[in-house]
Amino acid sequence: MKNLFILLFLILSTAGVVFSQVPPASNTGGMSAVQKNGKIKGKIIDADSKTPMEYANVAIYRKLDSKLITGGMANGAGEFEIGELPMGAYYVEANFIGFEKTTVADVKIIPNAATVDMGTIELEVSRQQIGAVEVVAERNRIEYKIDKKVINVSQDINAAGGTAVTVLENTPSVEVDIDGNVSLRGSSSFTVLIDGRPSVLSGSDALRQIPSSAIENIEIITNPSVKYDPDGMAGIINIVMKKNILSGFNGILNVNAGTGKKYGTDLTLNYKTKKYNLFFGANWNDNTDEGSMKSTRETYKNDTTTFLNMEGIRNQTRGGQQLKGGFDYFLSDKTSVTVSGEVGKYNFDGEGGGKLREYQDPGDFDLYTIQENISSREGTYGSATTSFLSKFNEEGTHKLEGSFNYRNRNGESFENIDESISDANFSKTNNFMSRVNTTEDDNSNDYRLKVDYTLPLEKGAKLEAGIQSRIERETEIFKFKNFDPVSGAFVNNPLFTSDMDFKEDIHSIYSTYSGKFTGIQYMLGLRGEYTKRSIDHSTAEKPYTLDRFDYFPSAHFSYEMADKSQFMTSYSRRINRPEGRELDPFPNYMNQYTIRIGNPDLKPEYTDSYEFSYMRRFGSSFVSLETFYRTTNDLITRVQKLNDDGIFYMSAQNLNRDHSLGGELMGNINITKWLLVNTSFSIYNYKLQGEVLGKSVDRQSTNYSGRLNTTIKFSGDSRMQLTGFYRGPSVSAQGDQKSMLFTNLSYRHEFMKKKLSATLSVRDVLGTAKFEGTSFGDDFKSTFRMQREPRVVMLTLSYKINNYKMDRQAPSEQQGEGGGGDDMF
Repeated sequence: MKNLFILLFLILSTAGVVFSQVPPASNTGGMSAVQKNGKIKGKIIDADSKTPMEYANVAIYRKLDSKLITGGMANGAGEFEIGELPMGAYYVEANFIGFEKTTVADVKIIPNAATVDMGTIELEVSRQQIGAVEVVAERNRIEYKIDKKVINVSQDINAAGGTAVTVLENTPSVEVDIDGNVSLRGSSSFTVLIDGRPSVLSGSDALRQIPSSAIENIEIITNPSVKYDPDGMAGIINIVMKKNILSGFNGILNVNAGTGKKYGTDLTLNYKTKKYNLFFGANWNDNTDEGSMKSTRETYKNDTTTFLNMEGIRNQTRGGQQLKGGFDYFLSDKTSVTVSGEVGKYNFDGEGGGKLREYQDPGDFDLYTIQENISSREGTYGSATTSFLSKFNEEGTHKLEGSFNYRNRNGESFENIDESISDANFSKTNNFMSRVNTTEDDNSNDYRLKVDYTLPLEKGAKLEAGIQSRIERETEIFKFKNFDPVSGAFVNNPLFTSDMDFKEDIHSIYSTYSGKFTGIQYMLGLRGEYTKRSIDHSTAEKPYTLDRFDYFPSAHFSYEMADKSQFMTSYSRRINRPEGRELDPFPNYMNQYTIRIGNPDLKPEYTDSYEFSYMRRFGSSFVSLETFYRTTNDLITRVQKLNDDGIFYMSAQNLNRDHSLGGELMGNINITKWLLVNTSFSIYNYKLQGEVLGKSVDRQSTNYSGRLNTTIKFSGDSRMQLTGFYRGPSVSAQGDQKSMLFTNLSYRHEFMKKKLSATLSVRDVLGTAKFEGTSFGDDFKSTFRMQREPRVVMLTLSYKINNYKMDRQAPSEQQGEGGGGDDMF
């Protein structure tokens, strides 16, 4: 708790210093009496890449006395239009964080020329000379945009040598447990996109396969518009990969190694001309994490209590290899085609088990055993995408785009669980309590066809519409074998052997309308989806089916003030569809004490999400306050039940409803040229309503967490970063979770005119990262504690080939897939 108070004090102190410097709103000095029918418009682009600069600031000053009259921001096409201006003379300033300010003088609005078109304004990257050293302005680690947070990975040196999960460990609204499982605002139900397209793998599995060095930025979208798929109650995590913008041949190579058998490398290459762009990438990683675990369990029957205590190891190895490539072909200035694909392998190996003691009170039963658990999950995956973009005007605001995507995943897993009898000193004998072998093969094929159309309307309004079809086919074959001591071989057990075919078709149509009314920018949208699902199980008499239509509305509003303050509010409805494993009705053996059973009658969860936020900019710094309310109906609840045979049966049911109400305060403060502090504090009240096994589980808790990220720049080539994260305790339907704290420390130095960089980092410096809690019911109580390997040291080397420079903008396909919600602003 002391650590939390330290983080909270720094957050509030920083925010107080910043707010004390807020200037009062400008006074236009009686201009309200003058006729306001003038208008200034234009377009802002990056002078280097010639790409539009979304969210660039525009300020209009009265030339007579240099008073600020009004201002605005550029939309997704880099365009701005500011109206309701009185006749007179002005000068205009265009600016963006990390770029030089550009001033256009002598702008006049007169009766016969009330609309002034400033054309294209180019912004140069900010550079200043200090002696013989050239310093280039940098982007903030976290940028707060209208409907999302953008994490610029290049500014997070603690993430060097890691994966997307490592980047998310110190990201507001996101939490990562010791196994690398990611949750967004307390929920593991979120969608992972890569450059705006669904990843082949899902959730945390997808994030673990992406090296941080190949990522340009990560977008956290908690309330997406209807142009996105509605899947994932908590929202979307979009990974935007690096894409070179220079002509000719360029690339970047990264190599990393760490203590405890952690290795990885990745390579990105580009060759670009005026007519086409070729790109290629490859990565390989092999990481072993050693850990420990300890658990206790008490079960109550009649007057007897049975105790089961276990203590042992929990080692995990994750690895993978990936090749990807493709090309962009520019048929004309307005039409382009992109073809891309990837293939890869993944593996996840586990080594667990330990010493068990089971005994009863009262009673003389006392049993000592040793469990050995060896597991492996590996497979291959691949995807292919073809897309096109056709623009019907010079600005690119009137366009048609479409894509076809195919994804395939083949996986197989096996697990061996041996439990042998030992003496009280845990000396192993040749007598086995049980020996079990399980294997599972799964194959999935997904097809996605999408077409989007964008039509600009008068006064900056815009209409977007699109259609999409998703087709998923998946098969799972599960085999369970017991060891037969007579034959000396593993024999199939039909009680736990099964296979399942899963089919799901989702057809969608959506439309959004965006515009501006009396200074308020808005976007309204509606999406309709028809879902047809079928589960055909080998033991079922007929398939389990689902046939339904759903609708998903969304609304976004934004108001920008002349003092660079911004108010935003939004609403969206989302869905969490149960997966094949949750629906499989056949018993799935986990160990001799636990069996899992799926529920084919599970309905989707539906979430209504509301957000309101305020942001105030101070040059390259900002402070934001975001509040949210989220409620979920038909909540899928994991239920544990102890049967008379002493075995726990785990299942899922639509039993409850929950509510989350909270807020998040975040500051990105450039205290000096050499010290940057990024800090956040979030708090929310979680309330659970409903019943489990006929018992009320109405519970609530106040959950909170704090983050601190401090970067110290010793010189233009040398810097250090310290991060800390604290998560408070929380509750669930049948248990609770204790608090956790972890800290990371990193140092980076650049050589050879920034072509080569070396990063040395230490993760979990204090050795406090652990996961522990309890679960309970009327007839049982259990505790668990798991801790990962502390103080992991990583060294990462990065080399740029031919001055490789990353694109500041997402690929056009990504903008088409998910960026429509931003274009209005």
